Amino acid sequence: MKLAIMQPYFFPYPGYFQLLAQADLWVVFDHCQFVNKGWVNRNRILHPDPEKGWQYLTVPLSKRGRFDFIDQIDIDENADWRKSLVGKLTHYRAAPHYQEVMAVFKGALSYQGSRLSAFLVNSLRLLADYLGVKTRIVVYSELNLGVEKVVHSGQWALRISEALGATEYLNPIGGESLFDPLEFFEAGIELRFLETRIREYCQGPYDYVPNLSILDAMMWCDSDTLKSMLSEDFSIHSCSGAFNEC
Repeated sequence: MKLAIMQPYFFPYPGYFQLLAQADLWVVFDHCQFVNKGWVNRNRILHPDPEKGWQYLTVPLSKRGRFDFIDQIDIDENADWRKSLVGKLTHYRAAPHYQEVMAVFKGALSYQGSRLSAFLVNSLRLLADYLGVKTRIVVYSELNLGVEKVVHSGQWALRISEALGATEYLNPIGGESLFDPLEFFEAGIELRFLETRIREYCQGPYDYVPNLSILDAMMWCDSDTLKSMLSEDFSIHSCSGAFNEC
């Protein structure tokens, strides 16, 4: 069983969904500290002015503690944030798939709960369905796995993999330094890393802006292009735990 674990992100970039599509089981790791100015409650889309490139799309949050976990944070429902986010996407009207993508986006925004993590998980499932990704998605805070302490941050993936009976763990290559391959080797779990190489696609009047939210790719690309993007535009590297190196 191939396992992947990631924090919940707000309409993340295509590489997130490449990883999701390659896993048999996906654990939304929501019981971890919220990082301010990260990707949990915001992402990037094209700016209405092509000269400015991109802008943020952000979900406002209620007052929170400095060390709060993601699954403890609420959305600020005092702000009219849904209308604001829809408005920020109206400059995509000329994109060929604007109507169907806006239907998905508005469907995600219609979620009525105020807990940020639940909203993000619901959005992820809607996006996976639109993209044709069939991976089973579960939420860490709902699993009661009994993983309480780790020696270093890379061991979270190891302990969760052991608890769920995974034979392979897949992670974005950017996090390679977090892991000790020998620990996975000794546990009988193959450690592998996915390296994204998203091809350029037409963004209408814009010069190509990489690493935007999946919303942007969905606006401009047809289903066949999205499918090939998620299934082809990456490579996977294995680690040799016997030598403690990749």
